[in-house]
Amino acid sequence: MDYTYRSKQHGGHSNLSRLLLLLFLAGLQPVLSTDGEKPELDDEDNGENINCTIVGLDYVTVGVPSTVECYADCTECTYSMSLDGHSAQGQGNVLAFTLNSWVEALTAACTVTSDQKGQTATATKKLQVLAGPANVSITGPDLMNPSVSHTYSCHAYCRPSCTYAWKTDEGPWIGGQGNVISITPQEMDDSKILICKASNSVSGMFVAATRNVAVMLGPSEIQIKGPDVIELAEKYKFVCTAKCLPSCRYVSSVGSQTVRGNTIEMTMDQPSKSVTLKCEAQNTASRRTATALKTVQIKDHNLSTRPTETSAVLLLAFIISAAFTL
Repeated sequence: MDYTYRSKQHGGHSNLSRLLLLLFLAGLQPVLSTDGEKPELDDEDNGENINCTIVGLDYVTVGVPSTVECYADCTECTYSMSLDGHSAQGQGNVLAFTLNSWVEALTAACTVTSDQKGQTATATKKLQVLAGPANVSITGPDLMNPSVSHTYSCHAYCRPSCTYAWKTDEGPWIGGQGNVISITPQEMDDSKILICKASNSVSGMFVAATRNVAVMLGPSEIQIKGPDVIELAEKYKFVCTAKCLPSCRYVSSVGSQTVRGNTIEMTMDQPSKSVTLKCEAQNTASRRTATALKTVQIKDHNLSTRPTETSAVLLLAFIISAAFTL
């Protein structure tokens, strides 16, 4: 058996006071001696056997300091305390210990010996052994989809059993549904905080676990950043951005030419009035998409003298960076 004792002892004088109180409540009047003094009470005066009892909680918890006490109706007594047959020396009438590993049950025993008559009395008390809650954890999806129900479960080690209560963000504690809860995040939620409280069903001791779960977002606020006007024979860079959680992947295009990625560097070497850039962003988890368009004007000082060239084929040079594979 693995447990630790702590020294603690109560004096015997309090036992005399208890005995006198019991005599008073029983209606017994103390007898005066011939010289008018009250005779001293001892165990031989009442001719009765001594009695003892063990008081304290009916259970102990692994790792938590515990105490049981032995009381007897004798004035001068010697106490011997034991736990599951293992004697606890020097403990007096108080048995203080800490159980370091779980067992099914414990039995505390107390033997009281009257120092005057040598009479003995024995009492035992069976203690239920509790453990936990420990190792509390929350399992479920790492990411939530807005307006979709998600299920999470809470697990903890408890003996004999655990009860569970849940709390989300600033809401109240909710119990009664066991160790499982369903959560439906809203569109405006960036994340949801889940808290599970596991309590030992007998002792009421509890431990809480917290989990912060991200909520899918976007794509939203999609835009193509770059100049609004470009010149021939110059290199320009355009970048598509969107608000996404988790990240978005991008497909960019100019005219009929399409590439993967959110960055385009292009050079126009033939005149035209304008060119339109297109970017499509897709959330990698929800598969939602969003599209942005950008029309870029082309500055050409000789464009007015060459009107027949406005519909010429565009030669675009794409240099793609930060590309994502679909």
